[in-house]
Amino acid sequence: MIDTSKIDSHVEKVIATQTVTKAHSLMSSKAGLWFIGLVSFLESSLPIPIITDPFMIAGILANRARTGWVVGVTLIGSVLGGVAAFIMARYFFALLESIMTNNMLAQFQSLISLDSSNTLLITLVGSITPIPYTITAWVVAVGEGSLVLFILASIIGRGIRYGVVGVCTYWFGPRAVRYAQRSLGITSIVLLLVAGTVLYFKL
Repeated sequence: MIDTSKIDSHVEKVIATQTVTKAHSLMSSKAGLWFIGLVSFLESSLPIPIITDPFMIAGILANRARTGWVVGVTLIGSVLGGVAAFIMARYFFALLESIMTNNMLAQFQSLISLDSSNTLLITLVGSITPIPYTITAWVVAVGEGSLVLFILASIIGRGIRYGVVGVCTYWFGPRAVRYAQRSLGITSIVLLLVAGTVLYFKL
């Protein structure tokens, strides 16, 4: 009698191997850069549960010589997505507000309470810390913040975030996530302390 469980197990391993191989091929190709850029854009422009970092890490591990390109494309996609979110909030906020979940609304209100008029501060906080960057763009737009300052702060903040992940991935490989999280955690704490200090002296 044929042991079908062994056959099923073998088939699953073959499919998994083929999937990993295809994913590696995609990330190694030029299409991989476009894909990472698209994911980065969508994460920043829409309030959807996508995290760009794993795709960026996979792209770098597939070809470490392209680390600079991967980080650059991710940064550009993210900032463009932030600009799209900014424009949508500036002109269609009523629509966005109607689709906000309670959690999103709470995060939005917590950022507004910092000081929605301080574009640089709000954008840096949202670009580096775990606070959703999309919601940050909405807050700055609704607070009548400057689009130019938003873009400049986004380039700095997102550059730090993805730069840390990129450097950690290049140097530490698969262990990169642990080192990146530690570095970004320290940076987030420092930035939040700075934001709190600024808010304290402005009150």
